[in-house]
Amino acid sequence: MALVFVFFVALFVVVFLLLLPILYSLQAVGSLFVYPRQLRAMFGNKILRRNHALEHATIVVMMERQPDRKFNGFSNDEGFFVQGARSFAEVESAAREALRRLRRGERRLAVHRNCGTTIVAANLLVAVFFLASLGVGIAMGWNLYLLVLGSVLAAFVLRVPLSLLLQRFVTTDADLSNAEVGWVEAAQPQDMRGGILGAILAASTVRVRVFHTDPEAVEILRDDGAVVR
Repeated sequence: MALVFVFFVALFVVVFLLLLPILYSLQAVGSLFVYPRQLRAMFGNKILRRNHALEHATIVVMMERQPDRKFNGFSNDEGFFVQGARSFAEVESAAREALRRLRRGERRLAVHRNCGTTIVAANLLVAVFFLASLGVGIAMGWNLYLLVLGSVLAAFVLRVPLSLLLQRFVTTDADLSNAEVGWVEAAQPQDMRGGILGAILAASTVRVRVFHTDPEAVEILRDDGAVVR
């Protein structure tokens, strides 16, 4: 009986692994209805793009100072967050150095291979390659499974180069000439989506406020209540 159970478990694992490229590709196709719209919205938000660039640069500086530590971050219109920090001082010091270096022209600090944009790039590539492989396979009569598997592998190889391009031209803006680091404060649970998990994450997360004086980037409240940039 035990052998039969082991056999069925092994069979399930094999089938799942064989279907995994197809399941992943189908899931990625759905990203075509979400990610392009999100990228377009981010491209039009100069504040967020500049905060994103400063977030990356700050984390790069912190990792240069302490290579053995890991940091994560995310940005919004008011600044950015750094997860894994031990003190306000280390984050503030890194943020101010990052700002100085970006202003000196070190634009490479604004892009990072581990950015969440890499996940976006991977899904977009898989979706496009999957649809292309279906078209080619049906038209040419080639093995669809091998084409799908090849498309997933190709997307895995190309995801980082595409991510760096998207960051450079779409999701970050290294022009911080009219930005200033305001103050550093503790993150709140609601900043981390609230709840118990939010409280746990907030305990090791620092929030950096960033202010922009660029007339093209600052928010202006119109008479009708609309906010424009």
